[in-house]
Amino acid sequence: MKKVLIVILIAIMIGGGAAFYIFNKVVVKAESSDDTLVSAFQIGAFSNYDNAQRIADRNNGIVVSDGDIYRVFVSILSDKEAIQKMKTYYEKIGLNYYLKEIVVDKKYIENVKYEEELLKRSSSDTYSTINVEMLKKYEELL
Repeated sequence: MKKVLIVILIAIMIGGGAAFYIFNKVVVKAESSDDTLVSAFQIGAFSNYDNAQRIADRNNGIVVSDGDIYRVFVSILSDKEAIQKMKTYYEKIGLNYYLKEIVVDKKYIENVKYEEELLKRSSSDTYSTINVEMLKKYEELL
């Protein structure tokens, strides 16, 4: 019985230590991170860079390397109203997309606040120009 109690106490100590480590290294770090989730309008994912660049060029997008995959994004937004406007716009012009959540530095959010506000107040004639400017700012942070 004494041996069983010792084993149980050791297991509790090891489990408590592991939980303490995980909480301090993972949970606290995630809460203080400068990263934020945003929505990226992805129109393709390719194993070949040239194919991705061709699609990006045709659609005023950018190519983002993700390991062995090259993703083509045409818009990266954080504001819900702006996201909804872009969904409606892309559906109207028949551009198929996948809305992918990606992690960006909070600096990106700060850098594109003006453009997102402009996007919300603009007509669809200017969306492409605004998105190009936002994508340039994203590329600067890569």
